[in-house]
Amino acid sequence: MGTGGVDRPRGQRSWRAPSVTDSLTVVHVYDGHEQVYDGRGSVPRVVWHLAHETAREGHDVRVVERQWAGLPASASHDGVTFDRIALRTGADEPWERVPYDQVTSPLGLARLVADRTNFARRARRRLQVIDPDVIHVHLPFAASVLATVAPGLRERTVYTAHLGELRLDVLTDDQRADGLVSAPSILSVASPDRYLATRVAHTTVLNDDVADAFVDCGVDPATVSVLPNGVDLERFGDVPTAERERVREAYGLGDGPVVLFVGTVMPRKGVLDLVRAIGQVDGPALDLVVAGEDDLDGEYVDRVQATARDVGVAGALTMPGFVPEADLPALYAIADLFVLPSLEEGFGMTAVEALAAGTPVVGTTVGALPDLLGAGEQGLLVDPNDPDALAAAIDRALADRTGPSVERAARERAAEYSWSTVAQQCIATYEEII
Repeated sequence: MGTGGVDRPRGQRSWRAPSVTDSLTVVHVYDGHEQVYDGRGSVPRVVWHLAHETAREGHDVRVVERQWAGLPASASHDGVTFDRIALRTGADEPWERVPYDQVTSPLGLARLVADRTNFARRARRRLQVIDPDVIHVHLPFAASVLATVAPGLRERTVYTAHLGELRLDVLTDDQRADGLVSAPSILSVASPDRYLATRVAHTTVLNDDVADAFVDCGVDPATVSVLPNGVDLERFGDVPTAERERVREAYGLGDGPVVLFVGTVMPRKGVLDLVRAIGQVDGPALDLVVAGEDDLDGEYVDRVQATARDVGVAGALTMPGFVPEADLPALYAIADLFVLPSLEEGFGMTAVEALAAGTPVVGTTVGALPDLLGAGEQGLLVDPNDPDALAAAIDRALADRTGPSVERAARERAAEYSWSTVAQQCIATYEEII
């Protein structure tokens, strides 16, 4: 067990406990396509929880982000100050224009560059006024511009690369055609991630494979470390029976087993493999809930639904699209099994959320999932892109799912990834660079 209670079975870069006694001023800079507080998506949640937990430790924490439509220019939530930048470029509505869409055309890419450059220049002025001890950036677009136009800020900047790692050895030609690429492939070209990591004081990543990819492309290994994502234990803890029943009824679920996937429905998440595997599962009729954004790749969603028809599980499949945050805890709680069949993954935040709800997990051997699930102690692991192995693991997990020991083991593992623990590790990094 490594420092802070996070298992490092493969010799991950270790963390020391923080010893900062004076209050730090920390500014998180986020130029993503969603607001940080009460926003959608995993990265905004990471930014919020790190900011919130760091503020709870007595530090002055601020978030510089875009001023989305309807949001005030400044605000404070639970001890975190928000300083928002109004821009004439880009879109004022969250998710209206996201990088996945913009980089697919020359015009879209030009708009993305103009928007992020504008944001970076405005953010630079804010940072000069605040004069923080630490600047924590989370996406490489505007941050790379910031590192270029304000080189004096580099020595106090931490970059968190929210990159995943892909098992290239298991990809089919069709999956390569879907545009799936690995972290080494991304970093081997003119990558803003690599550009940024070679200039800032420190870079944190979500798993060892991505850390190795950064080092292999020339980043100083002393400036790269693994910082896992965390989980809100209180939010995903015990869910009242009435709330579970409400969500079960709202999503039209029966009394049989429920197998759950939560995440964006896109090729790298391996949802096609999950549907094919469910077609092979023995036992009583079950419900398969594929919950998450389903409007980023309509062609892939069509393939998922067609595959469900082909393997005879269309009647079992529920695809509600984006799930309101209020429904997620109960959805995890009523699931008998959570499956994350990813071909590529950074950390697997939804997997640790399921564990926090006491739900067993089947995952693939990508990203941080092997560390999170261990050698079968907290869940079952299979190679990605193997529906047969996935079906066998689902069969086994459903057969073994009952009993308080399963729920207890899941919750105990999740407790090692509390946001408080992760924030303590993050503060240790801040201390190293000041």
